[in-house]
Amino acid sequence: MMKKILKLLLFIVLVVAILFAVRYKLTYNGKVLLVKADSEKGFYYEYYLYIPEGVGTEKIHTLLVCPNNTGTTSDDHDVHVQKVLKKMHSDKDSYPKRIAYELKVPMLMPVFDRPESNWQAYTHALDSDTLNITQGALTRIDLQLIAMIQDAKRVLEEKGVEVSDKVIMDGFSASANFTNRFAVLHPNVVRAVSTGGVNSMPIIPLETLNGVTLPYHVGIGGLEELAGLELNLDEYLKVDQYIYMGAEDENDTLPYDDAYNEDERRITEEVLGKTMNERWQTSKNIYESLKIPAEMVTYEGIGHTVTSDMIADIIHFYKKILTERK
Repeated sequence: MMKKILKLLLFIVLVVAILFAVRYKLTYNGKVLLVKADSEKGFYYEYYLYIPEGVGTEKIHTLLVCPNNTGTTSDDHDVHVQKVLKKMHSDKDSYPKRIAYELKVPMLMPVFDRPESNWQAYTHALDSDTLNITQGALTRIDLQLIAMIQDAKRVLEEKGVEVSDKVIMDGFSASANFTNRFAVLHPNVVRAVSTGGVNSMPIIPLETLNGVTLPYHVGIGGLEELAGLELNLDEYLKVDQYIYMGAEDENDTLPYDDAYNEDERRITEEVLGKTMNERWQTSKNIYESLKIPAEMVTYEGIGHTVTSDMIADIIHFYKKILTERK
């Protein structure tokens, strides 16, 4: 009798292990390609492409773009390269690879620097100081990313993989800010975005609110002067968004000078709120009032991290979007 019970338990353990492996696949086979910087094509940094196993030539695919986020400043370019390489080659530490693998879409990740010598420019968050850069390799990295996207389409098409005109984008923490802000700057390039850990304050697509000017990157005030851009509202309202926060997320970057200057900090607290919870609720209300097609989700009991449930929800979001091409 005991042997039968042990055999049954072993069988159950084996079944659970198989189901876990299928549900949370730890190996995302595919090819990783390095595309070197090409200033003549408009980008001064390299980028990487991940083409998951199963991406075929029989249909048009959508390119997934994931901005890089080193998590620290460094004037050593290799520091940023190594962080991206870890994302591109490690299955365990790269949830973007899982998204690309599950969706069967190619993924692009740039290797932009976040320099210590110009620490005020939070390049990996695409802040106002970043758009203010007018000299050197980091000039207008938003436009460089667009040039990378166009080049990636060429590279993929040479391999028989056709991609659609618009991309989907994903980011968490600083790269979520980059993605969220990029969608406002260039909505004609983007079909949908997923952004997590956005400091409880996604960009407000307004120049003013309650009589207060909202400078970029709190809002879009002064955007034309800063970057020669105006919000294309019609295109922006076509961008579906999945914006999420952990209810226990305390990673508040508002007090830090690399993320916000004194004026941006004061205006944020005045218009959106002093605490992360206040800013999150106010932002949700604003997005709803503007009829922005955004799901703004709070995950209870979760801090500043990405969980398997979040990843599954992101994948579900994109699967729905990709079957409803606009």
